[in-house]
Amino acid sequence: MCYTEKDKSKANGGTHMQQEQIHTTASQWQELLEKHRAGEKKWNRLSLIFGLTKLALLITVFLTVYFIWLRGNPTLGITLTAIQAVIFVAAGIVQAKLNARMRFESGMAELVQKHLDRLEGRWGDFKDTGEELAGSEHEYARDLDIVGKRSLFQLLNSTGTSFGRARFAEDLLCPRYSGKEIRERQRAVAELAGKPEFCCRMELLLGRVGVEESLPQAAERLADGKRRLQSGAVRALFWVLRVLTCGSGLLMLLLPESMAVVPGVMFSVLFLAQLAIWGLSSPQIRPFLAAMAAASHRLSVCGEPVDTFAQEPFESEKLRELAAVLGGAREPLRRLAGLSRRIGLGNSSILAFILNGLFLWDLWNAASLDSWKQKWGEKSTDWFSALGETESLLSLANLPRCCAGSCVPEPAEGTGVFTARALGHPLLPNDSRVCNDFTLGRGIHIVSGSNMAGKTTFLRTVGINMVLACAGGFACAESLTFSPMRVMTSMRLSDDLSGRISTFYAELQRIKTILDAAAQDKSVLFLIDEIFRGTNSVDRLVGAEAVLRRLEELGVSGMITTHDLEICRLADERPRVVNCCFCETYRDGEIFFDYKRREGPSQTTNGQFLLRKVGILAN
Repeated sequence: MCYTEKDKSKANGGTHMQQEQIHTTASQWQELLEKHRAGEKKWNRLSLIFGLTKLALLITVFLTVYFIWLRGNPTLGITLTAIQAVIFVAAGIVQAKLNARMRFESGMAELVQKHLDRLEGRWGDFKDTGEELAGSEHEYARDLDIVGKRSLFQLLNSTGTSFGRARFAEDLLCPRYSGKEIRERQRAVAELAGKPEFCCRMELLLGRVGVEESLPQAAERLADGKRRLQSGAVRALFWVLRVLTCGSGLLMLLLPESMAVVPGVMFSVLFLAQLAIWGLSSPQIRPFLAAMAAASHRLSVCGEPVDTFAQEPFESEKLRELAAVLGGAREPLRRLAGLSRRIGLGNSSILAFILNGLFLWDLWNAASLDSWKQKWGEKSTDWFSALGETESLLSLANLPRCCAGSCVPEPAEGTGVFTARALGHPLLPNDSRVCNDFTLGRGIHIVSGSNMAGKTTFLRTVGINMVLACAGGFACAESLTFSPMRVMTSMRLSDDLSGRISTFYAELQRIKTILDAAAQDKSVLFLIDEIFRGTNSVDRLVGAEAVLRRLEELGVSGMITTHDLEICRLADERPRVVNCCFCETYRDGEIFFDYKRREGPSQTTNGQFLLRKVGILAN
C-alpha cells in the first residue's frame, strides 16, 4: 500500500505528525479482491470433493449392508460400517471447516469490493445511511451531509455492532476531543489505514454480531449491578431441592416397584414444588434471562473479533489501550456466551417445564449470571465501550483509503485556526474533485458568486473537514492546520406547515441559535448559506449587516454566502469581514465553472444567461 514504514513512524511517534498520504489504489484493491475470490474458489472446490467423498461413503455403506451383512457375515459388515461411519463423520467435520473458510473468503471479497466501490464513487447504494441518527434541529448534520443519503456516514461506516454504530455517529455528530485526544486518535486511524486487510477482517467478524438492539439490552442488564438472587442461604436451599428432586427420581427408576413408592411420591412433590417456585420467581428473573437468551448468538460471535483485535500487534498508544481492554474480555465473554446458550434451552415451553421441574433451570442460570456479574459486571461497560470506539476508528480509517489527497490534520492552539492547502470535499469523486487553498483566520468571509459556481459546496467543504478533523480522522486536503471548533450551520431551510413557520422565520431562529452559542463560546465556526434569502433585498441587507456586526463583536469566525453584491460592500466597513468569490466563464454560448476560489467580491452574474438558456428570457 502507499504507506511506508517511514510514514508509519511519523504517524505514530513524535508530537508533530507529518501529513503524508495514505491511499490504497484501485489496482491494490483489485489485487486483494482477486486473492480472496481465488481463495473462495479453492475452498469451494475442496468442499465439493469432500461432499462427493461423503456421497461415495453412503453408497459403500449400502453396498456393505447388502453384500456383506445380508450375505451372512454381519461381524465384518458391522466393522466396515463403523469404519465408514467414522470416515463419514470426519469428512463432514472437514467439509464444515472448508465451508467456513469459503464463507470467510467470500465475505472478505465482498468487503474488498465495497472498498473498491468507495474508491471509485459507487457507494451511493450502501444500505446504512444513518438517516435516523440526527434530526433537522442538529447543528450541522443535515446541512453538511453527515448522515442521510449520500452522506459521510454512508461513505465511511463499516461498523458491525450497535455499540460501534452509535459511537461512530457520536464522533461525527458531537466530537468533543481535546488536542491531545485528537492526536492519539489520529495515530490510531493512521495505523489502521495502513492495515486494509486486517480492517476488512475485523469488519467481517463484527458484521456477524449485528446492530440489533438485543446485545445492548443484555449489556445494560449485565452492568446494572442488580443481583436476582440476593441471599446465599436461598441459593443453597435451591441446590438442596435440585439434589433431592434428581436423587428421588433416580431412586424411583432404579428401585423395584415395591420400593419405589416413597421416592416416587417424594419426586412428584419436589417436582411440583420446584415448578411453583419457578412460577413465582419468573416475573423477577425472566426478563433478564430473556434478554440474555435473545443476545446469545451475538455474544457467542463477539469473541472472535475481540480475540482478533486483542492479538494484533499495534504501535499507537490508543490501539494498544483498546487491545488491552478487549483482551481482558475474551474469557468472560466466552463464559457469558456459554451461559446464554444454556439459558436459550429454556425458550422451549416443554423443555422449560421439564428443566425447571428437575433443576430449577431459570434460577440456576440466574444464580450463574449473578456470579458472572459480581466478577465482571462493572468491567463489561468498558469492554463494550472499547468495542464501539474500535469500530469508530476502523470507520474513520476508510477515508484515507478511498480519498485521494487526504492528510493528517495538525491541531493548533487558540481559536479560529483553519489553514488548508488543496482542500476538497470528501464526498465528491476523486477524478472530478476541485480543491482550493483557504485560510479562515479570525475573520468573517463573505462568499459571493453566481448560481452553481460552488459557493455552498465550499462552505460544506470547510465544515465537513472540520468535523473530520475534530473527530480525530483524516481530512480531504494536502495539509490542514486547525483549532477544534464547534460547527454551526444555516443552509437547508424550509417551511414547516405544521408549525406554521416560514423559511425566513426558520432562518431567523437558526441564526439566533448561532448568535446565542457564539456569545457563550468563542470557538464557534458558523456557516450561513444565502443569508436571509427569504426576504426582500432591503431587509436582507439590513439583517445581514446586523448579524455580521454582532458576530464580529463576539469574535467568532465563519462564512456566509450571498448573491447580493450589496452585502459584499460591508467588507469595506467592517475590519474583520473579507470577500472571496467563485466565478464562471463563457465560451461559444456556453457557461463554464472552474470552482476555484478567488479573493474579492464576485464580478460576474449568470442569472440572465440561465433564463435565456432555458427559454424564459428572449435572446
